[in-house]
Amino acid sequence: MRMFWKKGKGAVTQPKVPFDTYEARPPSAQNAIDAIPGWNSQFPPEYGLIAGNRVNFADDRIIWAMAQFGSVASANVLELGPLEGAQTYLLDRAGANITAIEASKPAFLKCLVTKEIVGLPRARFLLGDCVPFLEQSEDRYDLIVACGVLYHMADPLRFLEAVAARTDALYLWTTYLDPTAFPVGDPALKRWEAVRETRTFRGQTITLYRRDYEQVHLNPDFCGGIYNEPRWMIRSSILDALRALGFSSLEIAHETTPTPHEPCFSVFARR
Repeated sequence: MRMFWKKGKGAVTQPKVPFDTYEARPPSAQNAIDAIPGWNSQFPPEYGLIAGNRVNFADDRIIWAMAQFGSVASANVLELGPLEGAQTYLLDRAGANITAIEASKPAFLKCLVTKEIVGLPRARFLLGDCVPFLEQSEDRYDLIVACGVLYHMADPLRFLEAVAARTDALYLWTTYLDPTAFPVGDPALKRWEAVRETRTFRGQTITLYRRDYEQVHLNPDFCGGIYNEPRWMIRSSILDALRALGFSSLEIAHETTPTPHEPCFSVFARR
């Protein structure tokens, strides 16, 4: 029950200050954006919203992935790491039926805000770790999309194995480490070599490098993994692991080097 107090005669009217957990402006989509800090996505200009500027709703990586797959209309797509729903938007508009799994609690809430603003009738968002979901599920998907996920995994080989059990078509975009790009004697290379790991995976020798988030997870726009110390792979190990999992067709695109030693690329893998 709410209680109200009447002002006595001669009382001085103070400026009204809303409680921190309430919104005093008239309802708007921008209010929903502002309610959650640290946005990465830039909404289409027709929505007139101020959010982030790192992820575009017209992401050419997802457009390319759909072109490699063929029509996704009515396809069952599992999207891993939707972040804020920008790429989900493209899949939804192309007619896919999407299950999207996000482990970050703030990012999951942002996905729900995005769904409310742009309308994503074919998408369902779930909060949790995608790896046990994949390992415990018996469902199969026409396509699995994992954009910006692999290099945040503490065990990327377990992740790839879990994904491969649920689909014959996989789209990956990932950063990887290129040790050959370091100058001879570079101290940074010595630091990387100190955290180098070698594993045998389905007859392949796979090279991994252990990283540390170094407290960056405390930033409101952090979009990394669940656990500290993810393992980065080298390019050849990623492709070798995919081939070992039965993906015989590997299409490559978006080869870029935003920083000298940490290039990234897209892989569309199909059996």
